[in-house]
Amino acid sequence: MFPVELKKLFQPILLLVALLITIVFFNFNLSFIHTFWPNGPFVPVYEFASDWQSRFGPTLEEEEIAEIEAEYFNLLDQVDKIISENAIAKQLQITTYEEFESWYEENVSGGRINEMNEEEEEIIEQSEAIEQDLTDESGRSMVNQIYVLQNLYHSIKQFDSSDTFPTNEDYTEKEQERISETLFLEEEWRNILPTELSSAITSHFNEILKLVIFLLSLLIPSVFVRDRLVGLQNIQWSSRHGRNILWTQFASGMAVSFFVVTCVVGFFGGLLYFTDFRQYFSNGLNSFFMADSLQVSFYQWTFGQWMVKVGLLTLLIGMTYSSILLFLSQTSKHYLSLLMKVIPVGFVFMFVADPILYNAFYLNNVLYQWTKIPMIELYMGILLLVISISLPIIYCIRQRNKDLLD
Repeated sequence: MFPVELKKLFQPILLLVALLITIVFFNFNLSFIHTFWPNGPFVPVYEFASDWQSRFGPTLEEEEIAEIEAEYFNLLDQVDKIISENAIAKQLQITTYEEFESWYEENVSGGRINEMNEEEEEIIEQSEAIEQDLTDESGRSMVNQIYVLQNLYHSIKQFDSSDTFPTNEDYTEKEQERISETLFLEEEWRNILPTELSSAITSHFNEILKLVIFLLSLLIPSVFVRDRLVGLQNIQWSSRHGRNILWTQFASGMAVSFFVVTCVVGFFGGLLYFTDFRQYFSNGLNSFFMADSLQVSFYQWTFGQWMVKVGLLTLLIGMTYSSILLFLSQTSKHYLSLLMKVIPVGFVFMFVADPILYNAFYLNNVLYQWTKIPMIELYMGILLLVISISLPIIYCIRQRNKDLLD
């Protein structure tokens, strides 16, 4: 019985449609991280991270930090010299980059361009004209480089002092103790890990999960509803062995679901190995390369180990959804009834999965912030899986002894 039910789930037409959906979904959602990341303000951050990774390895030592600081101040000297010789800067009596920054911040409100007055628009034009001279030999903006190095320089100073960090009121006393132990006793802050990389990875796995939800919704439940519509299930129930058909369908459905989820997560997650991110796989999770918020993990994993765990969490959530689909297929009498259940459940699942995956196993994960329970993402995934599997199992138990004529 099991091989027969298993073969039903491998329908050439549905598999072809699933393949087309996968190709379209990849081009529109999953290819971004391969072709367009990093972009915008993250580009100079990655350039520095890649350069330091090549020169110093996955972490920084004291002498290497001193070398970076020397390069930073040398860059400032170069920029100061260029500004002092710029004709527009001379007219504005600006001689250093610090004065250039102060002049810009004092005269430009920071609003939208179409909301600026004529004076602000003129200042923007003057600043852009000055910045045209502030490019290095490769054509990269020295202003962007200084901006990144300034943030990193201040971050290094902040991370390098356990007396002043962390003092954020958002962290509990226990969290501050664990952060201090992680960052300063074990010096995990020295890891070179680019800003927002972990967030980009979890967003990528979130998109993979959406693809999994689409494919499972297409491939799994309709097959069992069709058997009920053509009366095949009644024929099967007429025999003693046929009374176990629901259990057989449940087992075959879970087997195919595991195959589909594993292939999708493994393939599209494995493609990250062929990106530039591979150079950071051996780096730790915690780093002074940070944006606006502190991204710290309690766990001493490498970035590669963390990615594997995020992939396994995605697999766990995908199997949870497949269990719910099997239950919906068992309780739907026709395709319309099934469709009316699958669509809202699928959207709800995407909504629920987002806080579990986003910044998973980091301190600023939403679930952790709500519960303050370490590893809450894994616990929540296991809990959802147990609940979802129990639904079709309970239904099978209830239907096992039901009389065929009822």
